[in-house]
Amino acid sequence: MAILFIGLLVGAGFFKYPDIIPAKVTISSANPPVQIIARNNLPIQSILVENNSSVVKNQILCILSNTANFKDVLAVTNIAKSIDTSIDLKEMVYNVSSNPMNLGDLQNDYISILQALMNYRFFLEHNGYAAKIGHLKQQSGYQSMLSEQLSKKDKRLKEQLNIQQQRFSLDSSLVAQTVMSRVEYETAQKELLNQQINTEGNYATILQSRLQEKEIQKNMTDAIIQYQIDENALLQKIRDAAKAYNGSYAKWEEMYVLRTPVSGQVVFFKYWKENQFVQAGEAVMVVTPPIQKYIARGDISLVGAGKVKPNQKVQIKLYAYPYEEYGSLKGIVKSKSSVAMDTTFAIDIDLVNGLKSNSDKLIPEQAQIVGIAEIMTENKSLLQRLFENIYGKHRR
Repeated sequence: MAILFIGLLVGAGFFKYPDIIPAKVTISSANPPVQIIARNNLPIQSILVENNSSVVKNQILCILSNTANFKDVLAVTNIAKSIDTSIDLKEMVYNVSSNPMNLGDLQNDYISILQALMNYRFFLEHNGYAAKIGHLKQQSGYQSMLSEQLSKKDKRLKEQLNIQQQRFSLDSSLVAQTVMSRVEYETAQKELLNQQINTEGNYATILQSRLQEKEIQKNMTDAIIQYQIDENALLQKIRDAAKAYNGSYAKWEEMYVLRTPVSGQVVFFKYWKENQFVQAGEAVMVVTPPIQKYIARGDISLVGAGKVKPNQKVQIKLYAYPYEEYGSLKGIVKSKSSVAMDTTFAIDIDLVNGLKSNSDKLIPEQAQIVGIAEIMTENKSLLQRLFENIYGKHRR
């Protein structure tokens, strides 16, 4: 019996097993599935994608029932965006068609854009600024020619004045020598004064011509500036109408259009055909982004939570894939939340081999998998646990 007892003690010292802390675990991709939520109680007008098809970010998936023709809405929306971002609107003013469009709630905003475009076209085709500027350019040209002729005349008058001054200087010497009579001298003096008056008068005419030329240029500049002011005002009305349409379209799209915020694969559940009535707040479709990495996150209760520490081994058994057939996934505790919420702590688990189980089977990729995790805490022998129980009772 002594030998048997000693053998049991030795066996209890060698036989070890860990404490197991259970945790409910959810394994999901780093980019979780996105639910496409309806914002109104309306039937489905059209579904633009097929089930399990690939979609790209911002792609339109579904249109809820409304009074507009969606093709018309898209066409006008593209026009409004082009107007809003265009640097030179003149190139596209005549490219915008005024064909009838069925835009429902957006009709008035579309009419505002057309009206602004029509006003600008009328301005380009019927404004009088071009004719006025043309007349002023002609006047400026004639005035330049007149100034040039007056300048030539001024040059000749100055030459004549110089000759007259030389002659008068000679006449003055002749009078002093009593060779010329006083009457002839006064006549020569009068001719010199008349020549000076003509030269000065021509110069005054030149100044007046230059002043008039500057006035014409000022009027032409004012006409050009006023033309630009009126044109910019009309162009701004076009841009304002486009901005107003874009704002209205954003609200319209929020009510009737379902887009995907991510790229991935679209999956139908409850709704899959037109005219099905959807409730506001319901998920019409789900878009699953491409799976690049899995994240395992679990919840553990307060009981035994203090034993859970980073780097402890974890065995995860999946509900959808029975443990006996598929095996379990290996993991390591990455971190534990510092505080509890609703009587549970949150833990993050790193998957050692991804979705490959310890039975060497690969779990199919999917957006989310749920299972139970067994966290292996302290690895103690049976003898150590026996003495801890006895010691714990002794202390109590």
